[in-house]
Amino acid sequence: MKNIKILLLGVFILSLTSCLKEGRMNIDPSYASNVIELANTGDNFTSSGIPGYYADLGSVKAGASKSFNVNVHYTGPGNAPSDITVTIGIDEATLATYNAKNGTSKVTPPTEAFTFPTQVVIKKGTNQTTVQAVITVSSNFNFSKAYALPIKITAVSTGVISGNYASSVYAFGVRNEYDGVYNYKGYALRAGDAVLTGYFSNKRMNLLTIGANAVQFGSYALWGDGAGGIGIGYPTMTINVAAGSGGVYPVTFESSGGAYNAPGYNVRYEAASKTFFVAGTWGAGPSARLLVDTLTYMNPR
Repeated sequence: MKNIKILLLGVFILSLTSCLKEGRMNIDPSYASNVIELANTGDNFTSSGIPGYYADLGSVKAGASKSFNVNVHYTGPGNAPSDITVTIGIDEATLATYNAKNGTSKVTPPTEAFTFPTQVVIKKGTNQTTVQAVITVSSNFNFSKAYALPIKITAVSTGVISGNYASSVYAFGVRNEYDGVYNYKGYALRAGDAVLTGYFSNKRMNLLTIGANAVQFGSYALWGDGAGGIGIGYPTMTINVAAGSGGVYPVTFESSGGAYNAPGYNVRYEAASKTFFVAGTWGAGPSARLLVDTLTYMNPR
């Protein structure tokens, strides 16, 4: 009986040794495949499935461009043994899967709004190359869209394309040149109300991008007490770039609550000082409801 126990123990040890040797193939780099993948580019914002990243590109003028990184990585024993040419491209199926898994509605921007090299090279002796995806605020760029580039590795000159990290979704945010935090002062009239009628100053207002040449108040406009919000919705200001001259541009002031440019006021944007001079009225008109505000750019949001 004792001899049988010793024999069984010996068989168990041999079996365990064999399992460890087999497991070594999964943890020792010298046994790993030469896998090509898309590496991390900032924080991963996906909750499941395909990796997704976000780049805040800040304010971009119409016709101007900004870029973000796309990292292509070699993972294997050491560095790439030779130059590896990697082909990448847009893959709409990747974006559809990403949206379905994450409950999002991201879309690919117009083709003239982005560029990136479709072939990149991981040089011999290195393990990564970084290329630039360039985003341009083209004429049909829609600031209200949730844009993203679904990029996929489609071919490699040598090695194996990763099964899990061959595709990634690169979302990005762009704000127009008027977007930001503004110093906010002004006058408001509410006829018959001495509390809400008057002047205020040294307030802050976020102006939010809603189009290439339009911004929206981030909160209600203020009454004269500098505290209460005017219940006309969040006002919007549209800059008429084509009609301007000398860096001064007409502005259309309006809101969902019926506000419009107050008659007799020069509602405008002055580019040199980055300042909006606006006047709006609603309801019974400027003799009963009126605001006259000045908003001067301070810093990005």
